[in-house]
Amino acid sequence: MRIEQRIQQLYKKLLKLGYYPFQVQSIIHFAIGKSDVEAATAADKIKVVNILKDYEKLAYNFSLAYSK
Repeated sequence: MRIEQRIQQLYKKLLKLGYYPFQVQSIIHFAIGKSDVEAATAADKIKVVNILKDYEKLAYNFSLAYSK
């Protein structure tokens, strides 16, 4: 899977977990200093994937904790 596809996959997962699109864009901007992932370097894209994965875990754990 290409890194751009992975970013899109994580983006969609975060939306399903309750994040708003502007929140995910803010996370990306915080990670690499810009919201345009297409223009980012390969290293920046890896940072985005890692941070989005962290937020995915956080949201998933939160939903498990409060769905009981």
